[in-house]
Amino acid sequence: MQRIYRSIGFMAFLAILISVPFGCNSAREEASQEPQREESPEKKYSRYFFYDFEAPEIPPEAAKEMEEARQKLESTVEATRFINMNATRLEGAPYMDFAWLWKGSSKDYVESEHVHDFDEFIGFLGTRGPEDPHGLGGEIEFWLGGEKYRITESCLIYIPKGLKHCPIRFTRIDTPILFFSGAFELGGYESTPTEFTDARAAERNYAKYFSYFMNPKEISPKDDSGEAKRKPEEAPQESGSAIESSGILSMNSIEGAPYIQFAWLYGGSEEKPTHPEHAHAWGEVFGYIGFVGQEDPYGPMGEVEFWVDGEKHVITKSCLVWIPPNLPHCPVRFAQIDKPILWFTLGIGMQGGEYSFSKPPADEIE
Repeated sequence: MQRIYRSIGFMAFLAILISVPFGCNSAREEASQEPQREESPEKKYSRYFFYDFEAPEIPPEAAKEMEEARQKLESTVEATRFINMNATRLEGAPYMDFAWLWKGSSKDYVESEHVHDFDEFIGFLGTRGPEDPHGLGGEIEFWLGGEKYRITESCLIYIPKGLKHCPIRFTRIDTPILFFSGAFELGGYESTPTEFTDARAAERNYAKYFSYFMNPKEISPKDDSGEAKRKPEEAPQESGSAIESSGILSMNSIEGAPYIQFAWLYGGSEEKPTHPEHAHAWGEVFGYIGFVGQEDPYGPMGEVEFWVDGEKHVITKSCLVWIPPNLPHCPVRFAQIDKPILWFTLGIGMQGGEYSFSKPPADEIE
């Protein structure tokens, strides 16, 4: 069977769907895709912070075929390939891709059905604000295991290795939607195409892999540290937090799914940092995605302080942070939220989805 590598994966297929040809972005997109650098690039751990999208290398013949296919599509979807990380950008980093879908509609599909030999997640997150935090702001058709699903609310999809998935159709984008995918394991991206059939389109055997909410039953740390014993409501009280937020999505209700959770922070600030320094035997990704609009998607969103092994980093624009196994990290402080920030964290290479520490957190933040 033919194998397709990440170099022409999700974001490359997305490129043929947007109204601007891949490799020929508008002036606005070109400006927004200038490399985004941290204020202090000389710091030891700056390489673990990703602020932009690094386009994959596509062979000329493949690029030509993609452009020919794009010209045949019935699509008005406007999109921005936004931010990514992978082992090509930093050795040892997991793959993760994010794109903004701004508006438009499509009668055609992006990506063909395939399988992986690793666990994957795919997400669609709306930006309708605190009045409608779970609203998607559009309609997306997604195929999983040969079954067709119509998505109209923000959701996370868990895709165990070996489960066929796709195609995807962005049926209608009314308000901006964040579209993303990533791996729960380390290693390169590789997929194997499968033969698509719609014979089981109406079945719902895999509906259990869709999550549309934040399960209040959190994965409990197994150690006996002070942090594990703290009540959830104590953190905002101790930090002097005045942040308006909504917990949006997790996979705690999906059997076998690793740790992952998302929350919107709409505005406010906190006086003191939270989450004492700690480390895990598995890797972790933190995301801070600002919703600042199509004109300047990389624009300032506020100020987040994030520590890595005692080194302080100040994040003012959308960012992905990769924390390798056993690297101490935190605390974190949302010093100022000027634009809505999507805050998320997920485990990479966890054993059985168990949230555990290789260095337990201290009872207090120094």
